[in-house]
Amino acid sequence: MLKIYKIKITKPIPFIKLLPNFITLLGLVVGVSAIKFGLDGKWEKAVYCTLVAAIIDGIDGRIARMLNATSPFGAELDSLCDFANFGVVPAYLVYLWSFQQYEYQVFSWGSILLFMVCMALRLARFNTTIFQEIHNKKIKYFFTGVPAPCGALLALMPMILDFEVSSVLGINIRKHTIMIDLYIVVIAFLLASSLPTFSTKNINIKHEYLSLAMMVFAVIIISLIIYPWYLLPSIAFIYMLSIPVCYFISRKFY
Repeated sequence: MLKIYKIKITKPIPFIKLLPNFITLLGLVVGVSAIKFGLDGKWEKAVYCTLVAAIIDGIDGRIARMLNATSPFGAELDSLCDFANFGVVPAYLVYLWSFQQYEYQVFSWGSILLFMVCMALRLARFNTTIFQEIHNKKIKYFFTGVPAPCGALLALMPMILDFEVSSVLGINIRKHTIMIDLYIVVIAFLLASSLPTFSTKNINIKHEYLSLAMMVFAVIIISLIIYPWYLLPSIAFIYMLSIPVCYFISRKFY
């Protein structure tokens, strides 16, 4: 008896539907390129790569929603790229930059591994809570734990401070390996924590303040281009201060 197999013919996918995935892959290429610059000792370019990858990560999902091109494949691809860009790359860069010549490398390697593990846990938790925003106001208005791109840039902050700020303060941050170790551990726990952190997901700007908001945004971008190694630490400091504020607000109002 002959068996008849039905062949499922799938329709071609329009290029515009694949565009968000291409943007995600672009972010992966840029983010992982930071390792090459790190191996060459070009630390500033390495940080730039991570910063650009963070910007791309912030827009690929929005572009997918605008084009009605969201898919489970795109979500999984984005999560895997996030782990590479913001989990593996920053940890490896910090290790190359500060810990290679450290007498107790094993402890530093442990802090780096802890950072990567906590990043993986943070991303896994995000994937499981992404559909709960409608029903949970705390998830709707806050992130749970420090988001992956923020965690990556916070982990790189000792390196960023060493570019300009350390010379002004007269401190060689690179030699304070024990403090950097402890700092990486703190950032790792903030990633995996359940602390509510600042989110722009549901911030609405009134029409009368639109021009002011655009001006502030322009000033930030210009400052980022001219004085990146002063602005980024300032933003990181303000962000860290916002964590207890967000915790208090979430407990009081949500």
